[in-house]
Amino acid sequence: MNPPALRALIADSLTLWGVAGRVDIADAGIKITAADLVVHVAPALPEDAPMRWWLIREDRRRPAASMLGLLRSLRYALNATGAEPARARVAAPS
Repeated sequence: MNPPALRALIADSLTLWGVAGRVDIADAGIKITAADLVVHVAPALPEDAPMRWWLIREDRRRPAASMLGLLRSLRYALNATGAEPARARVAAPS
């Protein structure tokens, strides 16, 4: 996923989670600023496989092997755990 697409996905996620913040492209990844917290998301190097992303907050780095894992870790890092999870409902056409 390229940085502009990742930026858009995370900006939409912040909106869904009810988190006021700013998402900017920084280097090869993105930078999320919410209140006084700054979190960076950077793509992992090929030798880091199976990790695909790094979530970097202050002096801590958390690996993520998938986009779902990255979004889950980011949600917890931003303390957006009170947001209701979205549920999809599928029904037969009437």
